[in-house]
Amino acid sequence: MSKNFSAPKITRRAGLKLLSGGLAAGFGTYAGILSAPAVLASDRTVIRLGAPAGSVPGIKTAIEEGLFQKENIEIELVTLAGGPNILAATVGGSLEVGYSDLFAWVGALDNGFDLTFLQSANGRGNSDFIVASKESGVKVPADLRGKKIGTAAHAQSKLRVTLYLEHFGIKPEDVEFVVINQRDTVGAALAGGQIHASIASDPNVAQWEKQYGVIILEGRPWQQVPEKTTTAGFFSTSTWLKEEPGRAERFVRAAREGASRYNGYSAEQKAAISLKYDKVDLFAIEKENPGVIKRMDDANASHSGAIDLEATSEWLKIAAAHKTIKNVIDLKPLLHSTALAASI
Repeated sequence: MSKNFSAPKITRRAGLKLLSGGLAAGFGTYAGILSAPAVLASDRTVIRLGAPAGSVPGIKTAIEEGLFQKENIEIELVTLAGGPNILAATVGGSLEVGYSDLFAWVGALDNGFDLTFLQSANGRGNSDFIVASKESGVKVPADLRGKKIGTAAHAQSKLRVTLYLEHFGIKPEDVEFVVINQRDTVGAALAGGQIHASIASDPNVAQWEKQYGVIILEGRPWQQVPEKTTTAGFFSTSTWLKEEPGRAERFVRAAREGASRYNGYSAEQKAAISLKYDKVDLFAIEKENPGVIKRMDDANASHSGAIDLEATSEWLKIAAAHKTIKNVIDLKPLLHSTALAASI
C-alpha cells in the first residue's frame, strides 16, 4: 500500500474502523487489517510471547490480519517489563518466545542462559530526541556539559545518549546520568528540576512541548546507531526449537509478513494498532498536538527480513567499546536458520 497520499484528519472512531474490516471514508479501498477468527484448529500451536507494553507492532499486525492463524499458531501476548525479565521467563518456561533488546540477550548469554536468536524485531528507529527543560539554560548540545541527563533503565538508552554527546564533542564524564524508570514521568522530572535534559520520544515529547515548554535539541540519538543494525529480536530456547521441527519457521514467516504489512501502513493505521492493542489513543493526542501521528511514523519500525550481520556486529563492537556489554560475541553460531534466511 502506498503511503504517499494526502489523508484527511482521522478521529478515534475512524481509527477503530480501520481495524474492523475497512478504511474510513476518504482513505480509499484497502484489503488489509482483517480481524482474525477466534477459533483455531484443535492441534494449533500456542506461543506465549513476552514483550513490553507498546512494543512488537509487527506481531500485533500479524495477529490482527490473521497471519498466525494461517500458520496454525495462536499468539498469547504477555506484557512484561524489561528484556532481562522476559528472557528469564523464556528460559524458565513461562514463555515460548521472548522479545528483548540485543544487549539484554548478550548479558543473558554471559550468565549461561540457553537462548537462540530467531528473528530481528527492530532496528535503530527514528523516534528518539534529546529534550531540555526551558529553565535549564540548555539551548544547544554544547550546553549539556555539567547537566543532569535522564535515561531509561535499559543499557541501550544510556549508550544512545553517550553516542549523541560524543557526536557533539562532549565526554560522558562531563554530564551526570540519571535513570528515569517510567518514561511518561520524564516531562515532570524536567519541569521539577530533577534533570535538565533527557532522551525521550513521541507522543510524550509532543505533549511536553505544549505542557512544559520542553526544547528539542539539535540532532537525534538514533542517527548515531548503525543504519542497518538489529537492536532487538525474538528469542527462544534450544529445547523449544527441538520439540516441534518447523515451528520456528512458521512463527518467523508470520512475524515477517506482519512486520512488512505494518511498515506499509499509513501513520493513521499504525495509530489504530496502538489504540486497539496498547490502549494508546494517539487520535486524542493528535487533537491537542496536531501532527504528532505523522511525526511518529517510521517506515521501517519493524524488521521483516534477515539480520544484517555486519551492521549488528558493528553495533556490538560499539557497545563493548563503551562497556555497555562485556565482550563482542560471535553472532552467527547463536542464530537460528530463520534469522539469516532471505525468505522462509
